[in-house]
Amino acid sequence: MAEEETDESFYQERMDKWFSDWLPGKDGEDINFDPKELPREFRHKKFDFDDITFRSKSKKPTKIRTEGDLSRILCSVIQNVFDLAACRSTGEDRVDFLQIKDTSVAKVESDDPDRPDLSVHKASAAQAFHLDDADKQDVSPDSHRAFIGRVAYSWTIFPGVVKIDSSREGFGFSADELDLPDTEGSRETRGQFAGHVTEILSRQHRQFTFAFYVYKNLARLFAVDRNSAIMTPPFDYVKDPNTLLKFFYRLARADNCAQGYDSTTALASPCNISTLREHMSEDHGVIQPLILDAMNDALDHGPTSTWPLYEVQVHDHISGKTSCFVIGKPRKPATSLFGRATRGYVGFDSVEHDFVWLKDAWRSDSLNSHPEWEIYSKLKNANVKNIATMRCGGDVYNPKLQCTLSQDYISSPLLKRRIHSRLIINEIGFPLDAYETSRILIYIVLCAFQAHESAWVKAGILHHDISDNNMLIIHVNGKKRGLLIDWDLCKYASELQERKPLRQNASGTWAFTCAVRLHYPKKFLELADDIEAFVHVIIWCALRYHRHSLLRNPGDFALVVHQLFFDCTCSSDGLLYGCFGKWHAIISHYRSLDLIELERFLPADILKKIKAPQQTYTITELPVDLDALRSPYEDPEEDDDITFKIAAPDVHEEPAIRTLDEHVYIGQILYKAIQDEDWNCWRSSGVDHFETMLHVSFTERNRPVDGTRSVETFPRKRARSPQASSIVQPKRFRASSSAHNSTPVDGSTFERAALCREQDADTQSVSPQPAGDIEASYSESEDEDEAKVNSIFTAKLHDELVS
Repeated sequence: MAEEETDESFYQERMDKWFSDWLPGKDGEDINFDPKELPREFRHKKFDFDDITFRSKSKKPTKIRTEGDLSRILCSVIQNVFDLAACRSTGEDRVDFLQIKDTSVAKVESDDPDRPDLSVHKASAAQAFHLDDADKQDVSPDSHRAFIGRVAYSWTIFPGVVKIDSSREGFGFSADELDLPDTEGSRETRGQFAGHVTEILSRQHRQFTFAFYVYKNLARLFAVDRNSAIMTPPFDYVKDPNTLLKFFYRLARADNCAQGYDSTTALASPCNISTLREHMSEDHGVIQPLILDAMNDALDHGPTSTWPLYEVQVHDHISGKTSCFVIGKPRKPATSLFGRATRGYVGFDSVEHDFVWLKDAWRSDSLNSHPEWEIYSKLKNANVKNIATMRCGGDVYNPKLQCTLSQDYISSPLLKRRIHSRLIINEIGFPLDAYETSRILIYIVLCAFQAHESAWVKAGILHHDISDNNMLIIHVNGKKRGLLIDWDLCKYASELQERKPLRQNASGTWAFTCAVRLHYPKKFLELADDIEAFVHVIIWCALRYHRHSLLRNPGDFALVVHQLFFDCTCSSDGLLYGCFGKWHAIISHYRSLDLIELERFLPADILKKIKAPQQTYTITELPVDLDALRSPYEDPEEDDDITFKIAAPDVHEEPAIRTLDEHVYIGQILYKAIQDEDWNCWRSSGVDHFETMLHVSFTERNRPVDGTRSVETFPRKRARSPQASSIVQPKRFRASSSAHNSTPVDGSTFERAALCREQDADTQSVSPQPAGDIEASYSESEDEDEAKVNSIFTAKLHDELVS
């Protein structure tokens, strides 16, 4: 078994225990599929697979040559089981009966061409899967056309994957222990399987979901939550169909909770939808587009919406009260199958009749992890400014505490139980990348920087996840203001006193992780790590959204950005390191470090290699050199875009300690920047310069690096391995080299790409900009002097923040 594919992602359980734990049925009920024991109207229907074969010379009548052939047989038998279950559901015991669709050839609702071969749904959701007869004309035989449907993840109860190609078998044949095949085809199959489950969990509100996998005459059953996938051993459903039929029968007879649904959510009632429509017609100012984007898909398409409206209950831990909010499309979908799976919604308070922000996540149940509602209470009590205002929040109960179950099967100290939690914030804002000018960018970052400093000084809380995603732009009385949000990875000052090596990479956003922790991944956490992250956020925005002369040479630009933010390699013990250009760019801060002492924070194989002679590592410098600015904080004059005042702490002489050990030095630079008109320039409208890297390949240390995936798959968050960045569907990683020439990250493995484990960290997708638009903005006819002028902002940021 490949080293990365451990039982932290998969666990194979005995068949009897799997059924007793996950799908026991109602009062242990079971059914005999012997025709003599069936109701009269079902005795002529087929409940076995006796007549199919996968051998071309067999005398059996039904020869399976394609996956479509097998899907047709499966659909017919499975639907017979669902119909039998519906027939036996009467009176109070009656449930919404199930249907199965062949969705392998139909249109998908996302950009990914992969689609589940089979999809099970409730009969009440049939309209979402409906296809006109004209769209099914090519399907044969005619009897199978009734099973053809479109993909509708928002309404799918669970998916099925069907394979007959031996090169694409995904999960192995061993009944005794899990032994995942390590071929390209098998990894791709597992990636497709994970993608389907990820879509369902992202678009619906579930505690867990089921799935099934069929390879020729073998099948496996799965139960998947936000920690791991628990599967049965493979079984031969042709020789013994009862196990497979029992699975479908019990699911058809199960209630919503037993099928994995979250009982604290429900499809929005007509009354609440009517009230929502009424209040959406009012003018909500700058956030009106956010409200419309969140709700319009459901309001326009109703029962066929890809993002239906739900009523969600939020339990407040402090008051004990429960409030109801209506939500639709998430602004931040969960992009990973395992982990916190954070989703952010514009929500409508059904009692107060106003719009709020709802955050839904699965937090780690660990002594080192703190509920975000607890943090906001502490920050409020300490009078910390420039943070969001919590309305209510707490863990989810239905009626017991809602948590993951799969960790109970796996003996790993790193795999903790996850608890479902929700948080309501009064403010609805825009992400940092919505800023218009460089001055506004610095305003917002400085607001967040103030919040970080105040939280550390007044409350002893370190944010520990500084990133562009966690800085919010809000509008108060027509004026912009910045907030520092997402405090659920924070650490208390008391927890940072023991400077022990870490067992794994610290959580946080990879692109903004401090250089020393990327170089020495076991290094303890400290204040300087967060302060440095603010520097990287500004450099990130400068390079990504502003004009600079590096854009004239896409290869140089791709190399610089790759070395600063994307480079990632995995050591033999599973630790990630990289982005060594960041180390060299900010080396002046690290001149006071004891590098010999830091060697104890290196993985063993990397330490051995780093002691060998190394070639010189350089990073392309930005073109303009300006003197660093050093000035004390002062109170800025009133400005239309400034809604805060800055305290005036004591300013010392040039310190003997590192400049990032205190907030004051970066604060001086940021404050100076908002007063200097030379810093103020417009961003490149509608252009994302990082997208140019999608079409550029370059050479790093005499090794080629494929730039075609460097933006869409870079590791935004520290996971057990880097995580794909996509709207919902995970993608594969490119291989990446490093200064230490250790094992490159190869995201084609299941856990690294498709079942990427989001270790206590949010993610946000990178939205590609058409290459043609970028080229049009920076054609060869661009004025050279103008390009030099527009490089000043980027150069100032580089020289003053990393010098």
